[in-house]
Amino acid sequence: MLLTQLKRAVVLRPSEPSARLALAEALFQERDFSGAAEHARRALDLGGGGAARRLLCGAWARDGRREEALKLLETCARETPGDAALRAELITLLEEARPDDALVHALLATEAAPGELEAWRAVIRLCERTNRPSEAMPALRRARLLAPEDPRLAESVLEARAALGLPATTAMLDAPPLEQAAQALALPTARAALSLAKLDAAVEALARGALGEAKRQLVTAPATSRSGAAAALLRAELVWLEGRPLAQVEAARRAALEARGAPGAAALRLGDHQLEAGALDEARALYAQAAANGESLAAAGREAEVSERRRLLARDVPAVGRLGVLGWHPNGGHVSPLEAVAVPGRGVLRCSGRVGPEGQEAADIAFSAVRARAPALGLGALVTRYDLHLHFIDTEVGKDGLSCGLALALAGLSAYTQRPLPARLAVTGELTLSGDVRQIGGVHEKLVAAHLEGMRVVLHPRRNLQEVAALPPDVAGRLRLVAVDSLDEAWRVVTATAPGVERR
Repeated sequence: MLLTQLKRAVVLRPSEPSARLALAEALFQERDFSGAAEHARRALDLGGGGAARRLLCGAWARDGRREEALKLLETCARETPGDAALRAELITLLEEARPDDALVHALLATEAAPGELEAWRAVIRLCERTNRPSEAMPALRRARLLAPEDPRLAESVLEARAALGLPATTAMLDAPPLEQAAQALALPTARAALSLAKLDAAVEALARGALGEAKRQLVTAPATSRSGAAAALLRAELVWLEGRPLAQVEAARRAALEARGAPGAAALRLGDHQLEAGALDEARALYAQAAANGESLAAAGREAEVSERRRLLARDVPAVGRLGVLGWHPNGGHVSPLEAVAVPGRGVLRCSGRVGPEGQEAADIAFSAVRARAPALGLGALVTRYDLHLHFIDTEVGKDGLSCGLALALAGLSAYTQRPLPARLAVTGELTLSGDVRQIGGVHEKLVAAHLEGMRVVLHPRRNLQEVAALPPDVAGRLRLVAVDSLDEAWRVVTATAPGVERR
């Protein structure tokens, strides 16, 4: 239809949103984004709904009015937080320039529509872009369940695990149940035992998803095959795939392990069961047993997986000298894990972990501020008899800037006093020698990163309250945000329920 006809339809039917929307779409195709925005806005006011809103935001974005488009979408998101389609529009608008903010909306979209594959794909894509492999793993597992045949998702699992330092053999843990069971039965010791028992046909049926046929093959196998260790291993996988209660699955896996001549794969699979149940000590013992019985390669990978899960669990435990330091980079924010230890010495400061000149300056100021407070804190001559070592664990990322000063001082005080800091604590704020906390930049990006990386408590300068108040409710509502003016105030906050250990 010609533009003149569409304009005439608007004149004849000015209160119909469909007429306005049709004209707006035509103007958009003609690259008249200003005109398209005008008519899309009127269509939206007349009840044009999501189609009008999407067109309006697209026209605004192309007409140099991206912030207006973003404001409209964010307002709508607050009014209808469960609208996954609206979140998708926000992701599209934010992904290029503000990927962290886009990731927040992608995660909210998965909460609104957990069965929507594209929402999980968006989370995975944005985690890859913002280098968050740990955060990508849950999304990858969910996406693989929704699209088990997608080879790209399987590749993404391998990439995320490699980024975490985990071997490819551990990717089996993220596979959909049927694929995981087939891989388990293809382990060297399992394959040998099943072949010897002439149960290959049953294994092949299971790999195709024909569980009924696999069970029939098992039932009709010779008595010696049905009662052996290989059959017990196969039976345990069938029980798991049938969705039986976990207690029944565990009983079947233990029976497979206790069968005479049980292959190493039986210990490995019971270890996997214990791993998912959170029984890490038992899982590790079973993996050692699997390694001793022919599954050393897979067991070594599982040992690495146990270590990774222990690392993640450790984040939930208050610890001495450990916290997250909030940082900023052009594409968003970052949480750098920091460790501090006080070791016998001569009262010297060491700072490591790819720290730039301003970061080193912040460490020097923090160290002096801590030493100045030693008498008031009852540390006495401790600061002269112990060296303080501050280390940023994520050495793959360079650190610089003065805003880490408060975090460094709190970590140092914790190390000297042996008082644990709250679990999942993140801190930002520039410190002066007198202990004042100065205003810093990049507050929005830093606090969004704190939310994305699982922090629970965030200390920030009180002078940044205006920027904190502007945070999206979806971020602010999931963090305990504490404003402080001084090192003394911050120390009182983090040690409110943390007794120390006396040092001599």
